[in-house]
Amino acid sequence: MILQSLIHSPLLLLGDLPEAPAFDQSTLTLSSSPTTLNLNQKLGHLYEDALAILLEASPTYNLLARNLQLHTPGKPTLGELDFLLRDLRSGQLIHLELATKFYLAVETPEGLTLPGPDSRDNFFSKLHRLRTHQLILTEKHRHALPAAFREETITTRHLIHGCIFDHIHSTTPACPEFVNPHRRQGRWLTITQLPQHFSPGTRFEIIPKHLWPVPLSLLANIPLEPWSAPTSLDRCTMLRIEGQTVPHVITPATYPSPS
Repeated sequence: MILQSLIHSPLLLLGDLPEAPAFDQSTLTLSSSPTTLNLNQKLGHLYEDALAILLEASPTYNLLARNLQLHTPGKPTLGELDFLLRDLRSGQLIHLELATKFYLAVETPEGLTLPGPDSRDNFFSKLHRLRTHQLILTEKHRHALPAAFREETITTRHLIHGCIFDHIHSTTPACPEFVNPHRRQGRWLTITQLPQHFSPGTRFEIIPKHLWPVPLSLLANIPLEPWSAPTSLDRCTMLRIEGQTVPHVITPATYPSPS
């Protein structure tokens, strides 16, 4: 399912960022060989491992490097390339940046904010760093690339998966600049709002974090652990809810402020 979601799940960002277009997911194919993933690691690392499996099995790409650090002797690291690969059809070198992110749309008097489940994260700051740092690394720091690649033209691509959760009271989906209008969507509400929207007999199932990026359609026949609503909550929890077609995030009562 994790591998399938990297191929079939709609991207969070539009394909045409000014700095780089999106990577063509349709060029990825599932391997016929059995694969094993370490689910007990950070979500970003897990999905990097999953994409590496797809790239290594691909007849279209040669994976040249992962987490390639750019640095000059005696100075701090300038940045890191998630993946460096070669398109075997064209011979083109590709710098590929991968991310899997989740944001909750919060309307404030100052306008829309998009914090993450950890409210210290934020869509707008992530997008700014992506555009002003990560996607321009090979252009800005070509001198720090391995010597074998410095003279070649390098094309940068992004592959940003994830979901935006609109508040359960919202009537229109949040769609900030550069967000894919056909992205995955969800709903969020606080633990104290739960009884207002769902009856006591509703079946809730917890979606484990390693499956957060997987669309509900791919989880349809997967049994999940039942979840009973506590009186309070100290972290955001993603649920599959009986009768609902999108995932829901249940937050602490004070979200997005710290508990």
